[in-house]
Amino acid sequence: MKLKLNKDGSAVVRNGMPVYVHANGREEAFDAPAAWKLALGKHFETSPVMTGLKLPADVAASFFGDSFRIEAGKLVAVDKLGIQLYSPTRHGEAADFNEAFAQLVDRYERKGMIQREPDAGAAPGAAAPAGRQQAGSTITRAQFDSLPPESKGKFMAQGGRIADGPAAPAGKPVASAPPAGGKAITRAAFDQMPQTDRHSFVKSGGRISD
Repeated sequence: MKLKLNKDGSAVVRNGMPVYVHANGREEAFDAPAAWKLALGKHFETSPVMTGLKLPADVAASFFGDSFRIEAGKLVAVDKLGIQLYSPTRHGEAADFNEAFAQLVDRYERKGMIQREPDAGAAPGAAAPAGRQQAGSTITRAQFDSLPPESKGKFMAQGGRIADGPAAPAGKPVASAPPAGGKAITRAAFDQMPQTDRHSFVKSGGRISD
């Protein structure tokens, strides 16, 4: 699609919009600014960066949208000083939309006001929502079974553990059941037992080794 020009080289305008000519010769008045705004809005709506922000997508688009532009047919982003943003992994190449969006958020001087806090509002000791368990944490079998298949694999790959009963509080060791009568255990293991288990262990002939 090419811009239709007058003999003097100026753009042909119809109803206040420039006229473009398709490959088949069909002419169309095209509101390029509106189309660009719509396309940019879709980028913000689907960006994974949005999951870490308190802002709705349309507000983020209006706030950061001016940093994005099209140059030579490619998306380019600049910071508030007009300096182009580059990819942090593809050295020397322009940042793609998500890379640039993340950089703009990180460089915003009041980013703490627009970013979500991790697990904000969660009660102390509460289990993490399904799919968001921390690496190495312990969850119940019921919690594990409620996870989608991809989350189960990720949880196990990160060292997650499955308990048959309620998940143990973080940092608190799970006391083992007392050994059979007559067996010896260490003082540390004995001290971790509930008071009732200690009594049963000693009564059954268990011994405590130093």
